[in-house]
Amino acid sequence: MRDKDRVTAEPFGAVVVGGGLAGVTAARDLEHSGTRTLLVEARDRLGGRTASQTIGGHEVDTGGTWFHWFQSAIWREVMRYELPVVESALTVADSYLTVDDTGVTTISATEFDERLRRGYASFWGDPGYAEAFVRPFALQTDPRARALDALSIEDRFRQLALDPRDERVLRGVLADFGPPEEVSLAWVLQRMANGVWGHEAFNALLAVYRLEGGMAGLISEMVHDGGFEVRLSSPVTAIEHDNAGATVTLAGGHQVSAPTVVVATPTNVWKTIEFRPGLGQVHRAATQEGVAMRDVSNVMMHVRGPAEPVVALLPVGSRPFEIMITHSVLDDGQLLAAYSLTGAVSVADGHENVQDAVRSLLPEVELVDVVGHDWPTDPYALGGWGSFRRGQALRFVDVLDRPVGSLIFAGADIAPQFPGLLTGAIESGARAARRVTGRSRGEHRSPRSLTAAYRRGGGFR
Repeated sequence: MRDKDRVTAEPFGAVVVGGGLAGVTAARDLEHSGTRTLLVEARDRLGGRTASQTIGGHEVDTGGTWFHWFQSAIWREVMRYELPVVESALTVADSYLTVDDTGVTTISATEFDERLRRGYASFWGDPGYAEAFVRPFALQTDPRARALDALSIEDRFRQLALDPRDERVLRGVLADFGPPEEVSLAWVLQRMANGVWGHEAFNALLAVYRLEGGMAGLISEMVHDGGFEVRLSSPVTAIEHDNAGATVTLAGGHQVSAPTVVVATPTNVWKTIEFRPGLGQVHRAATQEGVAMRDVSNVMMHVRGPAEPVVALLPVGSRPFEIMITHSVLDDGQLLAAYSLTGAVSVADGHENVQDAVRSLLPEVELVDVVGHDWPTDPYALGGWGSFRRGQALRFVDVLDRPVGSLIFAGADIAPQFPGLLTGAIESGARAARRVTGRSRGEHRSPRSLTAAYRRGGGFR
């Protein structure tokens, strides 16, 4: 990786705006294709909504972390660079923390699994769902999905008559998607279809594997492999574009031009960049409405007290931390990865408040140290992982990443098959790079959405 002081005046074939996983993937693939590429990143580091910090002598992720080998885009990179992986506590815990009428309670892993199986079977049991999402990689191929996009997770719960204890377990698992009264049912069902409507497969898509050395290790390998040029601490203030090319203006006034620009910032950040001419209605709507978890705080804690692996999966808003999972066991306690989905507590609240929050789940715990990241207050994220609210999935998925003249869009938020996940970022970045190289070679075939490319009953044209 060459630093900003060594970037020359030689023309670039492409500029990538945003150094998250999608941007790094796009830049690497472009450089491999022979396209001289500059990546500009607002932060003083690469990684975007992945973030690395140190606690208890370990490098840990306080951003995007989890994946599974079912997710082919990211697993291909893990295998390519031979990166060691670690299984989460979800696979080894003997008991789970959940809630009942009296508060937080512990149930066996066997009981949790049985209740979750019943909950899943009811939640996705409508046979019309499997028909509407038979192609989860091409979300808009069935018009029934649009009607489901108008509904929320909460709407689906109202349609069911679940045992209250089963429902609370299911609500805890689905908390990862966001507030149930807001989240698009169609988006959740797309993820369930990616898990082939199976208990084990869908669970595997949530939080099973992480990289032993954190996501920074994958980013480092991709940058080293790519050899593209990087300019850090370079926020983009404006992008002027037409069909012939684009000019990127950085804070301070420096400008860089190229035939194509890949916009790989989070969707929520588009509104902070002045596009000339302005983006179309659908892009403006997405960035103004927001398509990410609005209030989530990622916290990593070094604690003493629990002797066994901890897994807490609680309904949204039921406790300050709705999700808490043992990250690793130390000689002196554990590292716990915790997520406050409503912003009830964050690392900025201080040691005592974080300890009170974790003690609402584990009363005897001693908090030794804490690090974390408050994604909604990060000006280059403006939110956490992707989350589509009612009416958004069918407006935005497989739509927002369509090229606009010399602008190509990429990012986990707008990936067609796995929006909101690490693998979606790689999926989207790779496709953006392919679109850039096709454009530079004069290919006149317009990139189509996966929905448009699919011919019902006949496969891809």
